[in-house]
Amino acid sequence: MAFFSSRPRIAVIGAGIIGLSAAYELAMRRGARVTIYDVRPPGRGASWAAAGMLAPAFEAAAEPGVHPRLFELCLASAALWPAFADELAARSGIDVGFDRTPSLAAALDAGEAERLRRIAAVLSTAGVGHTALAAAEILAMEPTLNPEVLGGLELASDFRVHNRQTVTALLAALRASSKVTFVEGAAPLKSAGGKLTLEGHDGVLVAAGWETAVIKVEEQGALFSLVNWDTALDDIDCHGGQMLSVVAGAGAPKRVVRAGHVYLVPRGGQVVIGATVEPDRVIDAPEAEVIEALRLEGVRLCPGLSDAPVAESWAGVRPGTPDQAPFIGETITPGLFVAAGHYRNGILLAPVTARLLADLILESKRSDLIEAFSPRRPFVGPATRSSAH
Repeated sequence: MAFFSSRPRIAVIGAGIIGLSAAYELAMRRGARVTIYDVRPPGRGASWAAAGMLAPAFEAAAEPGVHPRLFELCLASAALWPAFADELAARSGIDVGFDRTPSLAAALDAGEAERLRRIAAVLSTAGVGHTALAAAEILAMEPTLNPEVLGGLELASDFRVHNRQTVTALLAALRASSKVTFVEGAAPLKSAGGKLTLEGHDGVLVAAGWETAVIKVEEQGALFSLVNWDTALDDIDCHGGQMLSVVAGAGAPKRVVRAGHVYLVPRGGQVVIGATVEPDRVIDAPEAEVIEALRLEGVRLCPGLSDAPVAESWAGVRPGTPDQAPFIGETITPGLFVAAGHYRNGILLAPVTARLLADLILESKRSDLIEAFSPRRPFVGPATRSSAH
């Protein structure tokens, strides 16, 4: 879809970090007029519940069952983050907490050590910087770790941002723009003659996370779900997650540390401990026994956190797909675009998702990379939805 108007109007349904970043790219960087619809408070949901890790290597370099080009997509987005963070901070006046300090991946058992060897092999083949660390070396870098650690990796490609400050900065920049309008409520999508329309708009981008498929469309006075127009959207699934943060005292780590499915993220005077991955669960509130078990796993990785007071606990829902990679692109319905299913990488993939979509929506640029993540792509092999990365 190429627009002849110099100021096309695009509707964005969903005000999480993916929808907000797409709106930012479309309006602030490309000059389009954007209306953002959401039935919930903007910027909350999975975007607020995340820890803020930008982790292409640990999340995608050697995971079985994932899209074969997810690592490439993650690396492309990681490369965009420094400029994205600087520009967003300058426009909004809000520091987004971007930190390029490399993350550490630690192994506390033989299985975790083998996984790190697989990650290192992929990174070596791809020419991505990393350093293998013996036990003494990783303990010298992060003395708070469990002294029984077997070794680890320093991942130059994996760093962090303060996700809540990033969302706040996006909202501030967008609300200050005359090109952007926020609407609290559902977008009045209509269907006539097999075509979806939203009055006053040239195109529609749906970025509503795990609820993308159930966005409502009116046809002859009745309401239907969006999946009726593109059954591929039914492949967007949900993964509940629970996590907590503790007060960062003397025994807190200074860097992001990963070990198996557990991670520790220093953030704003606290340490975030995450996270569960619970397929097919929509969780509204944290469960005390789950949070305590997770806290103890964090303490196992970093014993200095054993007496740290719990500051907060929360739950959220991640949108996924069978190959753990997002849907980015145009649906089978002309003029209807989707960006959903980013799973554990929504914060990381926000800049590249926004750029690819703006290229496609405004300039009809169909890059090889965006075609690889089309919602119409075939899935290869069994659908793997691992509950423990």
